[in-house]
Amino acid sequence: MLQAFGLSYEPDPLVGLLFQDVNLSVEPGEIVALVGKNGTGKTMLLEILAGVRRPTGGRVVDSNHCRIGYLPQDVDVSFGSTLAEYLETDDPGMEAALKRTMAWLGLDTVKLDQPYQELSLGERIRAALARVVGEGPSVLLLDEPTNHLDIEAREWLIRFLQGTRQAVLMVCHDRAVVNATADRVLELANGTLTEYSGNYDDMVRLKEVRNARQRETYEKQLAEERRLKNSVEKTHQVASSMTKRPTGRTYDPKAKAFYAGKEAKLDRRAKAIRSRAEQVRERLVEKPFEEESTALRFFAKPLRHPDALTVRGLRKSYGERELFGNLSITLGRGERVAVVGPNGAGKTTLFRILLGEENPDAGTVEWTSDAAPAFLSQARNALDPEKTILEALDPVGEEQIRFVRTLLARLRIRGDAVHKPVGVLSVGERTKVELVSMLMSPANVLLLDEPTNHLDVDSMDALESALKEFPGSVIFTSHDATFVERTADTVVRIGGAD
Repeated sequence: MLQAFGLSYEPDPLVGLLFQDVNLSVEPGEIVALVGKNGTGKTMLLEILAGVRRPTGGRVVDSNHCRIGYLPQDVDVSFGSTLAEYLETDDPGMEAALKRTMAWLGLDTVKLDQPYQELSLGERIRAALARVVGEGPSVLLLDEPTNHLDIEAREWLIRFLQGTRQAVLMVCHDRAVVNATADRVLELANGTLTEYSGNYDDMVRLKEVRNARQRETYEKQLAEERRLKNSVEKTHQVASSMTKRPTGRTYDPKAKAFYAGKEAKLDRRAKAIRSRAEQVRERLVEKPFEEESTALRFFAKPLRHPDALTVRGLRKSYGERELFGNLSITLGRGERVAVVGPNGAGKTTLFRILLGEENPDAGTVEWTSDAAPAFLSQARNALDPEKTILEALDPVGEEQIRFVRTLLARLRIRGDAVHKPVGVLSVGERTKVELVSMLMSPANVLLLDEPTNHLDVDSMDALESALKEFPGSVIFTSHDATFVERTADTVVRIGGAD
């Protein structure tokens, strides 16, 4: 069993406490999903549990000296040897399990002597999963394990999680995976951890019921506070009128003391009512937190030509390995094209060719003369990690600064958070800032490589809505079948069925 008591973490005084007094436990054979908005500290919490990072406060308890396997969110991109050496294990007893895992993940079709650097990000994630699972840990800590995985690999992951006897704690924004596998869901929000029995959909239902009850109680107490305050005001008005000198012949100076006593009595009553109102205010339940809808708005210079991009007869190979051949794509004005295919099919390579960063073996790429493309890389490394968010985006003038702050706020990067260094941001937060950078540009064609990776659920929904409204053209890659179905006008498949 893995347990944690009173965990808190503050990465930087500027950032402040990400979470505090967090308690959790994961039992053998239990699948626990950890969810929450980007930047709430989910990755930091997993790193603390894995022993990679020290907490600011609290402790982690390993009751049975369990062996922990940790899959980080950012895969190793610097390993300089072959896939075989990356997967090499010091434990001969684990070799058979590692080979089975590789076969399940489809890595048996990749040559072990292939340079690791030539693997796609999806294949690197599979390799990392194979190495972590193949080592036979008793506790698995998985940080966004579905990122970059194609549909077949995601299905394998679901089957593995459904059948494993290991304890699993995973950070995951993939609703389908959480719904299919989770026994419990932990939500990290506003610095605290809340537990829900069941899967993601169960959590949503339970939150709706809880929020409805909390909202009803809050509104009742607020109404009672208003009633008491009104009663105080009316009592004061009656009290103050008691000793006012009346007009006409009915005035009796001897009655002044009598009315002064009445006024004092009413003042005491008003004070008691005010005290009750203050007590109601002190006991007032917290107002239910209502998320601001995350909205994105793109500003694009209209295309004059009916087609933004034309690709004819494109072919690309690496040695004996052909990625795609005779590939043709037409990206029309205002059209949204999804490029789908299994890991290693060449989707990212295709984008590099479209951007002129790599040459095809055959075929042509033609951009219309007024096309202004902007590219979201799958690596999410376009920003200087040493700069703050505001410095990295480099807005010019007060008007553009207000524009940038408004966009960041819609993505829940608000207030002093714009002064956080890019290097301390989560990958999801970096994705949001890079999207804002694209919004600042005059781009009328967007090239998005796995744009939903690392984004929380609300931000994925917002991106989907924004791309539907974007007046320019969009070409994107994605393994998220729901996102493709809802967003794309045209789907281009490469490297076989996805």
